Amino acid sequence: MTQEGNLNGLPREKLTEVLDSFRDPEVFSAVTGPWKSRVVWQDGMRARAYMRNHQVDMDEPGDLTATDVAASAHEQLLSAIGSCMTVGFVVNATKQGVRIHDLEVAVEGYFENIRKWAGVEDEGNPGYGKISAKCFVRADADEDTLREIWRLAVEGSPVTQSVANPTSVETEFEMVG
Repeated sequence: MTQEGNLNGLPREKLTEVLDSFRDPEVFSAVTGPWKSRVVWQDGMRARAYMRNHQVDMDEPGDLTATDVAASAHEQLLSAIGSCMTVGFVVNATKQGVRIHDLEVAVEGYFENIRKWAGVEDEGNPGYGKISAKCFVRADADEDTLREIWRLAVEGSPVTQSVANPTSVETEFEMVG
């Protein structure tokens, strides 16, 4: 495809084709899931997650007696939210023919009651009680258009909406060996 057919690093015609293919029940079923990750403990507070043919290391800060060689799982959750919003912004901007020059999504979260994770309290939510995200963008469109693209990115983000809305997490346990 020629350079003219690309916008924001995406081939516009192919992107439209791929997104339109989601109308097909078989394609929809295939992209719906299951999406999988397998996490294997390494040592101390380190873990390695395997997703498709990718791997990501995780650790905790050194002041928690960890080695701090990688971001923590909760930091990666914030990054996943920001990444998914970023991808949604780029897809929606590209669909509308808007060229992006610079795009950054800053995400931060505040634990509601981390004492439960630490085992020093029995009640409360150890997870994030509040997460905020802010989009910084320079693009060839007016502010109203960019705000609408941001809205579509947030509302259409599978990761953001999985966190923002009640999501059932079913767990099992099996002792091996």
